[in-house]
Amino acid sequence: MLFTLLGTLIAGVGAAGFIVLVYKYILRKPRPKAAIPFAAAAGMMLLQILLDYGWYARATADFGEDVVILRSSKGTSLVHPLSYIVPRTDRFLAFDKNSIRTNDTLPGIKLGALFQVEKEGPTTEILQLIDCLQARRADWSGEMPLSSQAMAEQAKWFDLESDDPLFVAACK
Repeated sequence: MLFTLLGTLIAGVGAAGFIVLVYKYILRKPRPKAAIPFAAAAGMMLLQILLDYGWYARATADFGEDVVILRSSKGTSLVHPLSYIVPRTDRFLAFDKNSIRTNDTLPGIKLGALFQVEKEGPTTEILQLIDCLQARRADWSGEMPLSSQAMAEQAKWFDLESDDPLFVAACK
């Protein structure tokens, strides 16, 4: 947040300085009184737009082949009116293949971590049981024991399609 504020200030000063240089050395005529504040405001707004719309690309740039983006969600906001014309990605759900754990007593069942990432919110980890034999998934908490009896009684299973990104990433 501090770096964003500092960057916005620098963008405003840079845009104002650019207008001063253009009018003084290129156009060689007096600049309008509103040119500097207008340029500073435009530079600050442009930087904020670039930061908002570039967030998803920056957040996922370092992901290797072991992290699979399952879903992304675009959103709009009254505070960002441009988002009604061009919606921006506000959050995404990713699966980390390196987080997969197996248990020899539970064949075909894998435990993996999903990460729900929001632009202006916390990143949450959601543990998932994935049944590769029956193409289904269930939420898992640390309190639920990993046993076939607990999975049959306590786990709420949801069917997965064979082409579901979570099923493909975990089981194939």
